[in-house]
Amino acid sequence: MDMVTILSYSERIDLQLELATLANEITNKLSGNSISAVIGYGIKDKVDVLSKNFDKVFVIDSEDLKLFNPITYANVLLNIVNNTKPDIILISDTKRGGAIASALSALLDTGCITEVTKVELVNDDLVIYRGAYGGLGLAQTKILTSPKIIAVKPGSYPRPTAIKNGIIEEMKVDIKKPEIELVEFRAKETGARLNESDVVVVAGRGVKKKDDLQMLEDLAKILGGVVGCSRPLSADLGWCPTWVGMSGVTIKPKLYIGVGVSGQIQHIAGIRDSKIIVAINIDPTHHI
Repeated sequence: MDMVTILSYSERIDLQLELATLANEITNKLSGNSISAVIGYGIKDKVDVLSKNFDKVFVIDSEDLKLFNPITYANVLLNIVNNTKPDIILISDTKRGGAIASALSALLDTGCITEVTKVELVNDDLVIYRGAYGGLGLAQTKILTSPKIIAVKPGSYPRPTAIKNGIIEEMKVDIKKPEIELVEFRAKETGARLNESDVVVVAGRGVKKKDDLQMLEDLAKILGGVVGCSRPLSADLGWCPTWVGMSGVTIKPKLYIGVGVSGQIQHIAGIRDSKIIVAINIDPTHHI
Protein backbone atom coordinates (compact mmCIF):
# COMPACT_ATOMS: atom_id res chain seq x y z
CA MET A 1 0.00 0.00 0.00
CA ASP A 2 1.96 3.00 -1.29
CA MET A 3 -0.39 5.96 -1.31
CA VAL A 4 -3.86 5.88 0.19
CA THR A 5 -7.10 7.78 0.03
CA ILE A 6 -9.18 7.58 3.20
CA LEU A 7 -12.85 8.58 3.37
CA SER A 8 -14.37 9.23 6.81
CA TYR A 9 -18.00 9.63 7.85
CA SER A 10 -19.95 10.14 11.06
CA GLU A 11 -23.26 11.82 11.77
CA ARG A 12 -21.53 13.66 14.64
CA ILE A 13 -18.83 16.25 14.04
CA ASP A 14 -16.98 15.38 17.27
CA LEU A 15 -16.67 11.76 16.13
CA GLN A 16 -15.57 12.89 12.66
CA LEU A 17 -12.67 14.59 14.42
CA GLU A 18 -11.75 11.32 16.15
CA LEU A 19 -11.71 9.64 12.74
CA ALA A 20 -9.51 12.48 11.47
CA THR A 21 -6.86 11.49 14.00
CA LEU A 22 -6.77 7.91 12.67
CA ALA A 23 -7.00 8.97 9.01
CA ASN A 24 -4.15 11.44 9.32
CA GLU A 25 -2.08 8.96 11.31
CA ILE A 26 -2.28 6.54 8.37
CA THR A 27 -1.78 9.11 5.61
CA ASN A 28 1.20 10.61 7.43
CA LYS A 29 2.93 7.22 7.32
CA LEU A 30 1.89 6.10 3.85
CA SER A 31 1.23 9.52 2.29
CA GLY A 32 -2.15 10.19 0.75
CA ASN A 33 -5.36 12.15 1.23
CA SER A 34 -7.90 12.24 4.02
CA ILE A 35 -11.46 13.06 2.97
CA SER A 36 -14.52 13.77 5.09
CA ALA A 37 -18.15 13.25 4.09
CA VAL A 38 -20.83 15.45 5.68
CA ILE A 39 -24.35 14.23 4.92
CA GLY A 40 -27.68 15.53 6.17
CA TYR A 41 -29.95 18.56 6.22
CA GLY A 42 -28.94 21.99 7.51
CA ILE A 43 -25.37 20.92 8.18
CA LYS A 44 -23.32 23.33 6.05
CA ASP A 45 -22.37 25.45 9.06
CA LYS A 46 -20.63 22.45 10.67
CA VAL A 47 -17.98 21.82 8.05
CA ASP A 48 -15.42 24.56 8.74
CA VAL A 49 -13.84 22.71 11.66
CA LEU A 50 -13.52 19.57 9.52
CA SER A 51 -11.68 21.45 6.76
CA LYS A 52 -8.96 22.16 9.32
CA ASN A 53 -8.49 18.42 9.92
CA PHE A 54 -9.10 16.84 6.49
CA ASP A 55 -7.61 17.52 3.06
CA LYS A 56 -11.08 17.70 1.52
CA VAL A 57 -14.66 17.83 2.81
CA PHE A 58 -17.60 16.77 0.64
CA VAL A 59 -20.94 18.22 1.72
CA ILE A 60 -24.33 16.81 0.67
CA ASP A 61 -27.04 18.95 2.26
CA SER A 62 -30.60 18.10 1.22
CA GLU A 63 -34.06 18.23 2.74
CA ASP A 64 -34.48 14.66 1.46
CA LEU A 65 -31.95 13.65 4.14
CA LYS A 66 -33.83 15.28 7.01
CA LEU A 67 -35.10 11.91 8.22
CA PHE A 68 -32.45 9.26 8.71
CA ASN A 69 -32.64 6.09 6.65
CA PRO A 70 -29.51 3.87 6.60
CA ILE A 71 -30.06 2.66 3.03
CA THR A 72 -30.58 6.20 1.74
CA TYR A 73 -27.49 7.46 3.57
CA ALA A 74 -25.42 4.49 2.37
CA ASN A 75 -26.42 5.20 -1.22
CA VAL A 76 -25.49 8.88 -0.81
CA LEU A 77 -22.15 7.86 0.65
CA LEU A 78 -21.72 5.48 -2.28
CA ASN A 79 -21.79 8.50 -4.62
CA ILE A 80 -18.83 9.99 -2.75
CA VAL A 81 -17.04 6.62 -2.82
CA ASN A 82 -17.49 6.42 -6.60
CA ASN A 83 -16.19 9.98 -6.91
CA THR A 84 -13.11 9.61 -4.70
CA LYS A 85 -12.18 5.90 -5.03
CA PRO A 86 -10.99 5.51 -1.42
CA ASP A 87 -8.81 2.62 -0.29
CA ILE A 88 -10.16 2.85 3.27
CA ILE A 89 -13.54 3.99 4.57
CA LEU A 90 -13.75 4.94 8.25
CA ILE A 91 -17.19 5.16 9.88
CA SER A 92 -17.97 5.83 13.53
CA ASP A 93 -19.56 2.73 15.02
CA THR A 94 -22.62 4.44 16.45
CA LYS A 95 -26.05 2.87 15.97
CA ARG A 96 -26.52 4.90 12.79
CA GLY A 97 -22.94 4.49 11.65
CA GLY A 98 -23.01 0.73 12.13
CA ALA A 99 -26.16 0.46 10.02
CA ILE A 100 -24.61 2.58 7.26
CA ALA A 101 -21.35 0.61 7.34
CA SER A 102 -23.10 -2.73 6.88
CA ALA A 103 -25.34 -1.38 4.10
CA LEU A 104 -22.39 0.21 2.30
CA SER A 105 -20.44 -3.03 2.64
CA ALA A 106 -23.25 -4.85 0.83
CA LEU A 107 -23.48 -2.19 -1.89
CA LEU A 108 -19.73 -2.36 -2.54
CA ASP A 109 -19.44 -6.13 -1.94
CA THR A 110 -16.43 -5.51 0.26
CA GLY A 111 -15.21 -6.40 3.76
CA CYS A 112 -16.33 -4.55 6.86
CA ILE A 113 -15.11 -4.86 10.46
CA THR A 114 -17.14 -3.30 13.28
CA GLU A 115 -16.39 -2.40 16.93
CA VAL A 116 -12.80 -1.50 16.02
CA THR A 117 -10.71 0.02 18.80
CA LYS A 118 -7.33 0.36 17.11
CA VAL A 119 -5.73 0.28 13.66
CA GLU A 120 -2.00 -0.24 13.12
CA LEU A 121 0.30 -0.27 10.14
CA VAL A 122 2.50 -3.36 10.04
CA ASN A 123 4.81 -3.54 7.02
CA ASP A 124 2.53 -1.07 5.23
CA ASP A 125 -0.46 -3.34 5.85
CA LEU A 126 -3.43 -2.52 8.07
CA VAL A 127 -3.93 -4.63 11.19
CA ILE A 128 -7.31 -3.99 12.76
CA TYR A 129 -8.07 -4.68 16.42
CA ARG A 130 -11.45 -5.40 17.98
CA GLY A 131 -12.56 -6.90 21.28
CA ALA A 132 -12.82 -10.67 21.69
CA TYR A 133 -13.99 -13.02 24.45
CA GLY A 134 -16.20 -10.40 26.03
CA GLY A 135 -13.48 -7.77 25.99
CA LEU A 136 -10.88 -9.92 27.77
CA GLY A 137 -8.79 -10.16 24.62
CA LEU A 138 -8.10 -8.40 21.34
CA ALA A 139 -8.58 -9.98 17.93
CA GLN A 140 -6.16 -8.95 15.17
CA THR A 141 -7.91 -8.91 11.83
CA LYS A 142 -7.35 -7.84 8.24
CA ILE A 143 -9.62 -6.97 5.33
CA LEU A 144 -8.40 -8.46 2.07
CA THR A 145 -10.85 -6.65 -0.21
CA SER A 146 -10.88 -2.99 -1.22
CA PRO A 147 -12.11 -0.54 -0.15
CA LYS A 148 -11.76 -1.60 3.46
CA ILE A 149 -14.67 -0.48 5.63
CA ILE A 150 -13.68 0.03 9.27
CA ALA A 151 -16.31 0.97 11.86
CA VAL A 152 -14.44 2.58 14.77
CA LYS A 153 -15.90 2.63 18.28
CA PRO A 154 -16.42 6.19 19.61
CA GLY A 155 -13.76 7.25 22.06
CA SER A 156 -11.04 5.04 20.56
CA TYR A 157 -9.02 8.03 19.29
CA PRO A 158 -8.50 11.55 20.63
CA ARG A 159 -9.54 14.64 18.71
CA PRO A 160 -6.72 16.20 16.67
CA THR A 161 -5.16 19.63 16.63
CA ALA A 162 -6.24 21.59 13.56
CA ILE A 163 -3.35 21.40 11.10
CA LYS A 164 -4.85 21.52 7.60
CA ASN A 165 -6.44 23.96 5.19
CA GLY A 166 -8.80 21.56 3.43
CA ILE A 167 -11.09 22.21 0.48
CA ILE A 168 -14.86 22.22 0.99
CA GLU A 169 -16.91 20.97 -1.97
CA GLU A 170 -20.70 20.74 -2.17
CA MET A 171 -22.12 17.80 -4.10
CA LYS A 172 -25.53 17.34 -5.67
CA VAL A 173 -26.86 13.79 -5.56
CA ASP A 174 -30.03 12.26 -6.93
CA ILE A 175 -31.63 10.95 -3.75
CA LYS A 176 -34.18 8.24 -4.38
CA LYS A 177 -37.27 7.86 -2.23
CA PRO A 178 -36.64 5.01 0.24
CA GLU A 179 -38.61 1.80 -0.20
CA ILE A 180 -39.37 1.80 3.53
CA GLU A 181 -41.65 4.62 4.66
CA LEU A 182 -41.15 6.18 8.09
CA VAL A 183 -44.56 6.16 9.77
CA GLU A 184 -43.66 7.77 13.09
CA PHE A 185 -40.59 9.23 14.76
CA ARG A 186 -40.15 9.33 18.54
CA ALA A 187 -37.19 11.01 20.18
CA LYS A 188 -35.28 8.70 22.51
CA GLU A 189 -34.12 9.83 25.93
CA THR A 190 -30.34 9.95 25.69
CA GLY A 191 -29.11 10.97 29.14
CA ALA A 192 -25.49 11.87 29.84
CA ARG A 193 -22.75 11.05 27.33
CA LEU A 194 -20.95 8.55 29.50
CA ASN A 195 -18.02 8.02 27.11
CA GLU A 196 -17.11 11.72 27.20
CA SER A 197 -16.78 12.12 30.97
CA ASP A 198 -13.57 11.79 33.01
CA VAL A 199 -15.52 10.47 36.00
CA VAL A 200 -18.34 7.91 35.73
CA VAL A 201 -20.31 6.48 38.65
CA VAL A 202 -22.23 3.32 37.72
CA ALA A 203 -25.12 1.76 39.63
CA GLY A 204 -25.47 -2.02 39.57
CA ARG A 205 -28.09 -4.45 40.83
CA GLY A 206 -26.84 -3.86 44.38
CA VAL A 207 -28.66 -0.52 44.23
CA LYS A 208 -32.14 -1.68 45.18
CA LYS A 209 -34.22 1.50 44.85
CA LYS A 210 -34.33 4.03 42.05
CA ASP A 211 -34.48 6.81 44.64
CA ASP A 212 -30.98 5.79 45.78
CA LEU A 213 -29.60 6.94 42.43
CA GLN A 214 -29.80 10.47 43.86
CA MET A 215 -26.92 9.62 46.22
CA LEU A 216 -24.85 8.61 43.22
CA GLU A 217 -25.86 11.79 41.41
CA ASP A 218 -24.67 13.81 44.41
CA LEU A 219 -21.34 11.96 44.43
CA ALA A 220 -20.88 12.42 40.69
CA LYS A 221 -21.64 16.14 40.99
CA ILE A 222 -18.96 16.57 43.66
CA LEU A 223 -16.42 14.75 41.46
CA GLY A 224 -17.48 16.53 38.26
CA GLY A 225 -18.77 13.34 36.67
CA VAL A 226 -21.93 11.60 35.45
CA VAL A 227 -24.02 8.61 36.52
CA GLY A 228 -24.73 5.49 34.47
CA CYS A 229 -26.23 2.05 35.08
CA SER A 230 -25.45 -1.58 34.43
CA ARG A 231 -27.61 -3.38 31.86
CA PRO A 232 -30.26 -4.84 34.24
CA LEU A 233 -31.06 -1.42 35.71
CA SER A 234 -31.28 0.17 32.27
CA ALA A 235 -32.72 -2.46 29.93
CA ASP A 236 -34.90 -4.31 32.46
CA LEU A 237 -35.93 -1.61 34.94
CA GLY A 238 -35.64 1.46 32.74
CA TRP A 239 -33.75 3.52 35.33
CA CYS A 240 -31.27 4.90 32.77
CA PRO A 241 -31.60 5.45 28.99
CA THR A 242 -28.43 3.46 28.29
CA TRP A 243 -25.98 1.24 30.10
CA VAL A 244 -22.26 0.62 30.42
CA GLY A 245 -21.07 -2.67 28.98
CA MET A 246 -20.31 -4.74 25.90
CA SER A 247 -23.78 -4.25 24.40
CA GLY A 248 -24.08 -0.67 25.65
CA VAL A 249 -21.56 2.14 26.04
CA THR A 250 -17.81 1.59 26.25
CA ILE A 251 -16.10 4.09 28.55
CA LYS A 252 -12.52 4.87 29.53
CA PRO A 253 -12.71 7.60 32.17
CA LYS A 254 -9.93 8.68 34.48
CA LEU A 255 -12.06 7.40 37.38
CA TYR A 256 -14.76 4.70 37.32
CA ILE A 257 -16.78 3.97 40.48
CA GLY A 258 -19.00 0.90 40.43
CA VAL A 259 -21.66 0.79 43.16
CA GLY A 260 -23.25 -2.61 43.67
CA VAL A 261 -21.91 -3.90 40.35
CA SER A 262 -21.36 -7.67 40.22
CA GLY A 263 -18.59 -7.50 37.62
CA GLN A 264 -20.05 -9.69 34.90
CA ILE A 265 -17.80 -10.10 31.87
CA GLN A 266 -20.18 -8.09 29.67
CA HIS A 267 -19.83 -5.10 32.01
CA ILE A 268 -16.06 -5.45 32.37
CA ALA A 269 -15.75 -5.25 28.59
CA GLY A 270 -17.19 -1.74 28.76
CA ILE A 271 -14.87 -0.39 31.48
CA ARG A 272 -11.58 -2.25 30.95
CA ASP A 273 -9.74 0.85 29.70
CA SER A 274 -10.65 3.01 32.73
CA LYS A 275 -7.57 4.53 34.38
CA ILE A 276 -8.72 3.93 37.98
CA ILE A 277 -11.46 1.45 38.94
CA VAL A 278 -13.15 1.70 42.35
CA ALA A 279 -15.66 -0.94 43.44
CA ILE A 280 -18.15 -0.38 46.28
CA ASN A 281 -19.89 -3.64 47.19
CA ILE A 282 -20.96 -5.38 50.43
CA ASP A 283 -21.25 -8.81 48.76
CA PRO A 284 -17.81 -10.54 48.89
CA THR A 285 -18.81 -12.93 46.09
CA HIS A 286 -19.51 -10.07 43.66
CA HIS A 287 -16.58 -7.90 42.77
CA ILE A 288 -15.00 -6.18 39.79
